[in-house]
Amino acid sequence: MKIVAKIAGASAVLIGLQGIAYAENTNDDKKEKVMRFSSLKVSGAQDNNSPQIEAMEKPGAYSSVGDDNKLQSIDSVLRTLPGTYTQMDASQGVGAVSVNIRGLSGFGRVNMMVDGVSQSFYGIAPNEFGHAQMPYNQFGAIIDPNFIIRTDINRGQADGSDSVNTLAGSVNFRTIGVEDVIFEGNNFGVRTKASYGTNGLGKNGMVAVAGKIQAFSPEGSIGAMLAVSGYSVDAHYKNGMGINSEEFGTDETFKQKPNSQLTKLNIKPNDFHELELSGRYYHNKFTKRHIDNSDYYLKYHYTPFSELVDTKILLSSSKGTQRTLSEMSGLGKAESHNKSHAIDIKNTSRFNYGDTDFSFTLGSKLMQTEYKKKTGIDLGPDETSTEDSNVFSPSGKQDIASIYSDFKIEHGIYTVNLGLNYLDYSLKGYKPACSNNDPCFPEGETQVSSKGRGFNPSILLSAEIIPEFQPFVSYKHSMRAPNIQEMFYFGGESSSVNPFLKRETTDTYEIGFNSYRPNLIVDGDAFRLKATLFHTKIKDYINGERIMFCRKGDKEVCQIDESLTKEEKNALDATFNTYIYKNNVTPVTTKGYEISANYDAGVFYSSLAYSKQKTEQPTSQLATVMGASSSSRLPSSYLTLNTGIRLLDENMRVGAIMKYTGQSYHQDYENDTDWDIKEKMVKDDKIPTIVDLYADYKINKHIFVKFSVQNLANKNYADALNRMNSSINVTSGDTISQTARGRTYVMGAEVRF
Repeated sequence: MKIVAKIAGASAVLIGLQGIAYAENTNDDKKEKVMRFSSLKVSGAQDNNSPQIEAMEKPGAYSSVGDDNKLQSIDSVLRTLPGTYTQMDASQGVGAVSVNIRGLSGFGRVNMMVDGVSQSFYGIAPNEFGHAQMPYNQFGAIIDPNFIIRTDINRGQADGSDSVNTLAGSVNFRTIGVEDVIFEGNNFGVRTKASYGTNGLGKNGMVAVAGKIQAFSPEGSIGAMLAVSGYSVDAHYKNGMGINSEEFGTDETFKQKPNSQLTKLNIKPNDFHELELSGRYYHNKFTKRHIDNSDYYLKYHYTPFSELVDTKILLSSSKGTQRTLSEMSGLGKAESHNKSHAIDIKNTSRFNYGDTDFSFTLGSKLMQTEYKKKTGIDLGPDETSTEDSNVFSPSGKQDIASIYSDFKIEHGIYTVNLGLNYLDYSLKGYKPACSNNDPCFPEGETQVSSKGRGFNPSILLSAEIIPEFQPFVSYKHSMRAPNIQEMFYFGGESSSVNPFLKRETTDTYEIGFNSYRPNLIVDGDAFRLKATLFHTKIKDYINGERIMFCRKGDKEVCQIDESLTKEEKNALDATFNTYIYKNNVTPVTTKGYEISANYDAGVFYSSLAYSKQKTEQPTSQLATVMGASSSSRLPSSYLTLNTGIRLLDENMRVGAIMKYTGQSYHQDYENDTDWDIKEKMVKDDKIPTIVDLYADYKINKHIFVKFSVQNLANKNYADALNRMNSSINVTSGDTISQTARGRTYVMGAEVRF
């Protein structure tokens, strides 16, 4: 009933605003109305750089990138952005991506979206090296890289519904649409792309077909698009030493041929109404499992002749299924299901008083996410496995209800953004009965229901003093609910379910500036710079811990860490031994600074992204021993420099990408099981500076060809935050630890007409 009341309340507000707009329009014959528009800033950048430039002109820690990926992988593209990284896990497959923002990743810590739809994928890759062959787990999104047309990153800013139930920020992948396929002025279009890479990359391609016709009115139209994409990726590759990955991390089940389909329908009766429907599908057979994922959404945009009404509605539904193709230890074949439904309604009103412009956004987002599993499939009658007593893919339901607002005030060179959102959450799931020896509460089996709520204020102040110096400062308080995998984790004992798990909260402070200088060196060039200093304190950080009885004959439990004395360790009673997620008593702090710069003189261009941070979150044996999400600690610093020249009337580009990575760390299995080791994060071997070369040529507006050499010097190293580096067979010394791909040649082309 509370959720229904919130929907009704949000709807009443929006309907009321619409009524005000109608009343103003009907009064036009009595009183002349004058409509004021805010000033428009036009970026004079190259088309393929426009997303990047837009983000650099926006106050706050924002980054964007278009589809000009220079044949780089989605992980490589995201790692070129300041404050942004990825959790690499080759066992999750092509299209599975997990974004890390300032050392935080996972469901709720980073809101990952595709076309504005929040993603809830939870990978369960079978892992022969894990304890009892438990799968590798990872939160993220499933998105075919060929469909991505733009990626927007928000680090630490309040941004409407994107900031609901999230700590570090958000990332939104926008997929190809009708207007991205059809040339302006045409009614039909085809857009294709294909590439082939050596050293195991294989081949991939996409075809998108779209049509658009006038309908309903002179301003109305109907447009439709169908896009299909497919990959064929080899199981193995070679590192810089020429050693086959089969020896350190892959097997024949890593060979994959994922395929995806995307449909969109745009209906625009007139300039007031616009409707878009979309369906997206993904299938892969990979690492002994079938992966199926689907997304559906309906978007409606209403913009009458009133600045008081700009209404947007988003309805979405997502579903994912993973089915193992072979039996796992004690589980038989298994299935994991996730589904999510959401509704997001908001309205923006714009008005002015004197020389001051105002903008007020009010909205509500409701989201329900559910995880289910099925185990024991095909086990014999004498050996059964139940869904409620194993660690595989925890089950439960999470409900999120929120109301959010943003009040923007612009006066002269000054802008103030005041934000406030209210979050109400609940989690429901099953807790098995305690065994005779378990120190847990409640003792009997029960359906757990946990609730929480809170207000999250934010403020952003900015000023356009001069083009070369546009400072901003911000503060944001945010919270996120525990997720199902944390509260209902089953670590071998019923006591590992923690119904008392609390929400995480953060306080983030930022100060920075944007800078723009045209004609810096030569006439017509442009230089842009964004610099940000940030400090985030996380309270009640959720982390997995190992616990035992403190001593025989006593049900008091102790957390297994370096705080125990030698005598306390010797007294531990392992008859009770489990893992549990709990709130960390000591706050976790992340801090650092980020710089992005861009210089474009037409014939010469260069862009730089640099991040330096300190992120030291608590570690957990759940990652190395039980396969849970791996450590998200970022390298101490990293830098990407992209520079090149344009030839042949700027239709040909030749450039290089230099990637520097500072000290990085991985979680070590051997150290995790040694109570005397205080530092469980082990320093990686020094990562060499990697250089990639690329060249592309736009023959005409229809044909675009590309070529790239990745890891030009064939360096032998391991990528930071690669799950493979923390696998038991690598950290135990049974195989080499240089797991990155060696020199690789990639060629591709795009055809559009």
